[in-house]
Amino acid sequence: MSIPPPDSPVSRKRAAAAVIAAAVLIAAPVTALQEGYVSKARPDPAHISTYCYGETEHVDPARIYSRGECETLLRARLHRDYAPKILTCLPQFVDPAREYAFAAFIDASYNAGPAAVCASPMAAAVRAGRWAAACEAFVGWRITAKDRKTGKRIALAGLVKRRRDVERPLCLKAVT
Repeated sequence: MSIPPPDSPVSRKRAAAAVIAAAVLIAAPVTALQEGYVSKARPDPAHISTYCYGETEHVDPARIYSRGECETLLRARLHRDYAPKILTCLPQFVDPAREYAFAAFIDASYNAGPAAVCASPMAAAVRAGRWAAACEAFVGWRITAKDRKTGKRIALAGLVKRRRDVERPLCLKAVT
């Protein structure tokens, strides 16, 4: 069996898979802690029906989920639906030295969506090679949600804390 050259598509694909796996291992417990475990569907602070660790797809209000089921679901969703999209828009994260920053971006993506993260000031700073600025840009970013009952945007204290006290320091681990 021959080893593909480092710049071949096979090598790049393997590197991407490895960095995604490593970043998801870091991000999943962070995301789980930030989202909080609920065994049964309930409305979140923005009145969006959620279950497990902030899951919003395939909501079954009658089902009760174990913590283990929810952890497995979260890791699978981060790996399948979030990390690859972030890596596509920010290929700079293929560098294993940036796995903590990548994990912070994955967590933010799970909360705000990959498109929002890819268009964020954090992403712009990464593209410019300004890693510390990218991490600092988490503070104050997307800290409101639309209340589905009133239609108004409301600041969520949990998001303020998540950006400032969780994602920013996690990102900075890749910088310092």
